[in-house]
Amino acid sequence: MFRLTQRMCLCFNFYRPIVAICIVLVSFCLDSKSQSVAQRKNLDTNQINKQEEFDRLIDLMRKNLDVSLDKSLGLSKQAEAIAIQLQDSLRIVKVWYARGFIFKKMDLLNESIAEFSRALAVASRNKFESELIKILNSLAISYSFNGNYDKALECHFQSLLINERLNDRESISITYNNIGLVYFKLTDYETALSFYQKSLEVKNKIDSRFDIDRLLINLALCYNQLKNYKEAERNINKAFMICNQKCDSLIVMEAELCLGISLHNQNRNIEALGHIEKSLAISINQASKRFQIESLTILAQIKVAQADFEKAIEFLNDAEVIAKVTNYVLPQIVIYKELFKIYRSKNDYKNASLYQSKYIDLRDSVYNENLTKNLAKVQTNYAERENIKTIKEKDEILLLKQQLIDRQRAQYFYIVLVAILTLGFAVVLLFDSRRQRKSRAEIGLAKEKIEEQNKLLEEQNKALDHRVKNRTMELSKSNLLLSEVNAELDNFLYKTSHDIRGPIATMQGLCNLGLIDSKDSVVTSLLNQMVGQSDRMSKILGRLTTISNISQAPLRPEEIDFSKMLDSVLAGEKENARSKNVHISYELDPPLQIVSDGLMIRTILENLVNNGIKFCNNSARIDSFVKVRVSQQDSHINMRVIDNGIGIGGTESGGMFHIFTRASERSETGGVGLYLSKLCSHKIGGQIRIEKSDDDGTIFLIQLPVDLAAFLEKRRLLQEDMQRILEEENTQKAKLVSFT
Repeated sequence: MFRLTQRMCLCFNFYRPIVAICIVLVSFCLDSKSQSVAQRKNLDTNQINKQEEFDRLIDLMRKNLDVSLDKSLGLSKQAEAIAIQLQDSLRIVKVWYARGFIFKKMDLLNESIAEFSRALAVASRNKFESELIKILNSLAISYSFNGNYDKALECHFQSLLINERLNDRESISITYNNIGLVYFKLTDYETALSFYQKSLEVKNKIDSRFDIDRLLINLALCYNQLKNYKEAERNINKAFMICNQKCDSLIVMEAELCLGISLHNQNRNIEALGHIEKSLAISINQASKRFQIESLTILAQIKVAQADFEKAIEFLNDAEVIAKVTNYVLPQIVIYKELFKIYRSKNDYKNASLYQSKYIDLRDSVYNENLTKNLAKVQTNYAERENIKTIKEKDEILLLKQQLIDRQRAQYFYIVLVAILTLGFAVVLLFDSRRQRKSRAEIGLAKEKIEEQNKLLEEQNKALDHRVKNRTMELSKSNLLLSEVNAELDNFLYKTSHDIRGPIATMQGLCNLGLIDSKDSVVTSLLNQMVGQSDRMSKILGRLTTISNISQAPLRPEEIDFSKMLDSVLAGEKENARSKNVHISYELDPPLQIVSDGLMIRTILENLVNNGIKFCNNSARIDSFVKVRVSQQDSHINMRVIDNGIGIGGTESGGMFHIFTRASERSETGGVGLYLSKLCSHKIGGQIRIEKSDDDGTIFLIQLPVDLAAFLEKRRLLQEDMQRILEEENTQKAKLVSFT
């Protein structure tokens, strides 16, 4: 013991450094893991905080759009830095789009186009369709104001394609309005008017009021250019009615400008002057440089009409300064043209030549050959798509017409068919009425014969009832006599087995004494055989006693737990099965719900399992088994006891259940086991039969009712009916005797 302890101490001292190193390594790994989890958690928290900060900056930027554009621009740069840190493409697109919108609002067209373009590239690559629509519309408007009308139309048509695919009719209406604006800038007023009307039509269909006042003003501008001034004024009045004296200042600014242009074109310059000045005041207040330029240009035209050239030149110079700062190309062309006309009328050929040159150069830079080609290409693509769409719609209309024609043909066919069937039905009814009259006459004759036969049948039924009643009474008597005989037989078996037990016990005692005293081997052998036979006789008497007990035992319905019962039965046969190398098992197919007598079912299972073990196949090449399988089918429980033993041969399967019938020399109880199983089965309302028996084994099938209480109630009612019939018979006999 001391040496063992010493060795353990030495081993501990040897491995102690290694154990310490392992502990340090494990601690380090756990520490590193906890640190990495903490770092990941901190990283996730930091990312969430940055996302929230980005959203807050975007919200602040929107709120400052009407307060301070410079502050909004600074906030957009902060938001861009966070979006790039997050590497979030969608947020990057949103901040670039917002900055482009700010530049457009600041009338910095080139800067807004640059921001919108790079936002468009990222949105297209990542397929952000909702962002694409907004970017394309805003980029197209910036291109329009910058004089790039071909690019503006291309962007609008791309947006229209996406909106049509998404079936977003509100966005389709907005895009139609924007396309009309481009054609208006190109002085194609008829086409512009058609797109404005398309936009209005879509809005009316979906009952939308978004920007409808601005759309009406755009329509009015078109009507001004087409010299339909009444229609222009009507649309302006409708725009004011829609906003109901609560119009946005920008709407008032646009409406006043449009009204002033309309009046100026009608040479009502004094009235026009008030409206244009009102529009100019609002545009200055709203810092809208585009409308300042347009208002100053119209004021200059009015002053020219009033021959106030100096004031007109002053207005145009102010407008030119603003246009150069904002890169608005089309207003500059108009300004140069007006200045050229004024200086020429004043005979100032130097300035007239200067502004004529500026006008021509700027106009040629915008309305050049490339613009014409690109516009033609864009319009051709759109027209081709519209033609394909129109052809498809026409094909659909033709298909609908063809379907309508086919439907009408089918209707005509059905009408003719119904007419033919109606005529045929009338003919059938005519023939049927004749046949019915003939049938009625035949039925009258048959009825008389049937009445005669019914009378004869009633007499025969009475005679038959009398015979059945007599037979029933005889059967009842036989059943009662049979019950009495069975009771006497059970009593006889019980008394006989009890009386014979005494002599057998005495004989066994004498044989045992003889075995003790006898020295003769022959006598000893005979005495041993006598002891064996007496033991066998004792077992048979025990089985007969069991039969008597079962016959007289009262039935006790209870819910049966097959799992528990089979565990107990197989445990009782375990040693017997092991001695003969037989595997015993059971299978249950749930659900199993049965109310019956547990003692009877247990007796059946014990006898059949014991029988399967007893008659097993002794061949070493066969794995002997006995299996019990229980399943429920409708109102019956099926119990099968299956074995692969030697089988039952030489006797009909029904005869095997008779008492003292032996299937093999191995039978130790003289053929009582199967009879006992049959007796128990019948007593609880079941049946037993041999389902299969050959060299491969035997299958016994026991079918039991699931409700023994209901079966006993039916048996009781039947016995009461039989007893009542006997009592009626005795009463009638007594009446006959007294009458005699």
